[in-house]
Amino acid sequence: MSGRGVLFAVDDDTLARLGDASSDAEVRAIVSELEERWDPATTCELDKAWDAIHRALTDGRLSFGNGAPPLSWTILGGRRLHDGDELIVTVKAPDQVQRIARALGGWDRAKLRAAYYRIPKQDYGDLDEEDLEYVWAYFSKMLELWKDAAREERGVVFSVEP
Repeated sequence: MSGRGVLFAVDDDTLARLGDASSDAEVRAIVSELEERWDPATTCELDKAWDAIHRALTDGRLSFGNGAPPLSWTILGGRRLHDGDELIVTVKAPDQVQRIARALGGWDRAKLRAAYYRIPKQDYGDLDEEDLEYVWAYFSKMLELWKDAAREERGVVFSVEP
């Protein structure tokens, strides 16, 4: 899974539309709308750092359902709406966003560094300071999105094309 991930803080209407979507095509269309509207105030691009972020916040594996909530919900956790060869979409409800934001509140570069170096090298590849800086740059932006989404009582959608 090496695509570029994105987090979108979404309103209740978008959450309802996603919840009502009856097919992968409908989910894809809604995510495409979010991408077209691309609002920097409610969007956080994670590039490929989402992989390491998920691993650092869970048990080090890149998998659905691993790790402990609420941190495990941050990227691949939450309700999975689309999971296929062309797109992965997970959604977190506003109450989950509140819990994720609180759990991430204590994270700083030092805490991410410690979690990053616990990722199994055989699964992830080389762990080094250059990659950690890359991951931290996206992680720190992500922290702001979660804080803002929680304050505004929004849901959050994660999307990546593997």
